[in-house]
Amino acid sequence: MVHTRSPREIDKISRSCQIVADTLIMLEPHVVSGARVSDLDQMAEDFIRSQGARPAFKGYMGFPATLCVSIDDAVVHGIPGEAILKNGQIVGIDCGAELDGYYGDHARS
Repeated sequence: MVHTRSPREIDKISRSCQIVADTLIMLEPHVVSGARVSDLDQMAEDFIRSQGARPAFKGYMGFPATLCVSIDDAVVHGIPGEAILKNGQIVGIDCGAELDGYYGDHARS
C-alpha cells in the first residue's frame, strides 16, 4: 500500500529537510583540519534547536549524538567523539531533524 501525503504533510517534510540542508551548509566552513568532531556535533545541535526543531538521531535507540560522522574508511553512522580532523581526510556527515513530527535526513561527504 502506498501512503500518499497531503500538501500540508509535504510542506512539513520540506521544512524539516530544509533545516537539515541549512545545518550542513552552516557546518561546511567548520569541517577543516584541526576541527574537533564533537564541536561540530554541538554546533549542529545548537543550530537545529535554534530553528525550532530537534535532532532526529540523538536519543534514537540510544544514539548519543546529533550527527553521524565517519572519517576515512570508518563505517557509516559513526558516533562523533573527540577526534581532531586532519588535512586530506574524507569526512562523511549524516544529519537529521524532526519538526512537528516530520523528519528530514541528509548526508554529505
